[in-house]
Amino acid sequence: MALVSQFLAQLSENRQHLFVNSQSIMSFNQYLEDVVAKPGCHIRNSGQYFADMIDSFGSYEVVTPIKTTKRYRVFDADFTQGEGRVFGQDSVMEAIVSQISNFVRAGRIDKLLLLHGPNGSAKTSLVHALAQAAEYYSLSPEGSLYQFSWVFPHKESVSGSLGFSSKTSSTKPESYAFLNNDAVDALVVSEQSDHPLLLLSVPERLDLFNRINKHKIPDVLQRGELSHKNRQIFDALLASYHGNISEVLRHIRVERFYYSRRYKKGMSVVEPQMSVDAFMRQLTADQSLLAIPSSLRHLSLYEVSGPLIEANRGLIEYSDLLKRPIDAWKYLLVACEQAQVSVGTLSVFFDLLLIATSNELHLNSFKEYPDWPSFKGRIELIRVPYLLRSHDELGIYQTQIPRALSGMHIAPHAIALAARWAVLTRLEPPSVAKYPAHVQEIIRDLSPEEKLDLYNDGEVPLRLSQRQARDLKAHIGFMAAEYQHDANYEGRFGASPREIRTLILNAAHDQRFDHVSVGAIFDQIEQLIEEKSSFDFLRREYVRGYRDSTYLLQSVKTHYQALLADEARMALGLFSKESYIDLFARYVMHVSAWTKKERLLDPLLGRKAEADESFMKNLESKLLAANESNDEFRRQLISQIGAYKLENPQLELNYAQIFSSHLRRLKESIYQEQQVMVERIIRVFLKFSEHDHAAIDEREVNYAKALKEGLIKLGYQESSARWAMAYLLKEGQTRSLSQPSLNF
Repeated sequence: MALVSQFLAQLSENRQHLFVNSQSIMSFNQYLEDVVAKPGCHIRNSGQYFADMIDSFGSYEVVTPIKTTKRYRVFDADFTQGEGRVFGQDSVMEAIVSQISNFVRAGRIDKLLLLHGPNGSAKTSLVHALAQAAEYYSLSPEGSLYQFSWVFPHKESVSGSLGFSSKTSSTKPESYAFLNNDAVDALVVSEQSDHPLLLLSVPERLDLFNRINKHKIPDVLQRGELSHKNRQIFDALLASYHGNISEVLRHIRVERFYYSRRYKKGMSVVEPQMSVDAFMRQLTADQSLLAIPSSLRHLSLYEVSGPLIEANRGLIEYSDLLKRPIDAWKYLLVACEQAQVSVGTLSVFFDLLLIATSNELHLNSFKEYPDWPSFKGRIELIRVPYLLRSHDELGIYQTQIPRALSGMHIAPHAIALAARWAVLTRLEPPSVAKYPAHVQEIIRDLSPEEKLDLYNDGEVPLRLSQRQARDLKAHIGFMAAEYQHDANYEGRFGASPREIRTLILNAAHDQRFDHVSVGAIFDQIEQLIEEKSSFDFLRREYVRGYRDSTYLLQSVKTHYQALLADEARMALGLFSKESYIDLFARYVMHVSAWTKKERLLDPLLGRKAEADESFMKNLESKLLAANESNDEFRRQLISQIGAYKLENPQLELNYAQIFSSHLRRLKESIYQEQQVMVERIIRVFLKFSEHDHAAIDEREVNYAKALKEGLIKLGYQESSARWAMAYLLKEGQTRSLSQPSLNF
């Protein structure tokens, strides 16, 4: 009992401390003092509020082979440990923030942001990330939001005749804002969350802004007015007090409020439906307000409600807007331009960020509508395609799948391979004729998996010479932008993340496995490919392997075999990134001396000697592309190093970054020499796993144990390791050097 009492006492103290420090309730005088002290916090509309909120979380640069973008932390959801994070879509985020910045510069929100793209491309997730961050920000001192209510106390609680005298009694409190509930007859709330500064007339507001040297004023605070109900109450009280505004403001209780999607405060979602998004009811018919002063009882007070009202001073989301009949939201033509709607006999003004979502099918249909040009002037289109980098796509499932499967073992690469196939289905074939003549042959031969590796890591095909590789890398940005003005843009078609998530979860129920197996993932993809009538992307014309889901699945399987081969060598200690880099660094040293015609210090003999031609040619036999000469290869290599040093004078040479394709070639070549031995060890491992020890000597048993221990360190369990090695032995005994492998 003592523990509970102590806990409750501490709880009460903490809550009271929080209430006081957050300035949850203020008189109007106190509020004005806060405005003068912190004008930037109070003198802003919803556009400025969201811009400030986004800035408060910060940003950072994201460098990809395609381009460098700014990513806004507000979409990372760090404050919820990543719950609600949006992966990829950095360019879309830039577009959203840019439009909000435009609203700030204009001083008003005069357009609806329409996020459009294929189903499951994260349109709603982007809006929810903004809303979630705004909720969090509104809890902070910098994110304070205030509205007001009208307080009407008991006549016995104050001296004088309430509402009928202009005389100020010394016994009256400065404000009725802090009266206890039992001393209050009626409390009339502002359902539209009117800004407290609207209680001042326009000239009074502008005078205040000039006095505090605040000149960047949004339209809503320069020319805005109180809502209809609040204006009626204000005018009636002002008349009763014979123009004494101090007496009117005595009735004002300024209250802090917080955004909440759950409780629809400053946040609202409009689902596809026929009904109007606002309505009104007569307030003075409410029996709970019979205690308002007689000076107000002659008024016909109306209260407005609905999503637009709930969201005022915040954000409203129109989910799948274009699924609604157009007549149901034509009001947005006026609403966007004038920030007002007609509700019954009232004109309701609002201040909020309007964001809608739509898929491409409905948007294309809408563009055929005769009034489309009128709407287009009031709508800002922001395209949200599917992700085109499997690294980004993987993040979606890594946060969702393990939580959904409650600790079930997921085989290494299972989720990543599903993500890779999904992104491959979204890539479009480059249009060869659009490229310069000297790269057209490279572009013509570029496979979907090679294009994905370019997008992911800037990896070029191993078959290319250094010059060809440089030319291809120089056109990655052009390649990524090639379809941006096309109706069938890259990222419009392909497997949806929703389908991939379902596919992975279904794989978890495969009775053949006690884990989420790569084999089950492949089977689920094959089943999906059979459902051609259900998915548009499966019925598109194939072009050089692009859009061919069956071929793309086979390429994913080949990629998986390469990963397994690398992991088998790593588990056995046969593969070390450092050893390849050291070997290549030694080669570069010899090439540099050869180019400069200098002599090198031989560490073994302790004297200087010429660059080792046989050593260089031995490595070049593994590194050179077809029809590439040794001398040309060496000159290109030194030129590449020189260019890197010019661009990065403060950085040391990063061989793994600059020469990743060379290191891959070197690794592949050495693997060919090790392949027979690795396959022998895998066979022993599989026999040993089945407790078949016949004809296995002790040395082979030790290798099998080392393989098992190494694979477990890489994230496998015994059953997933056994299946993976069996798959490698069956499917991956031969593989082309042009296929991708584990990246450095």
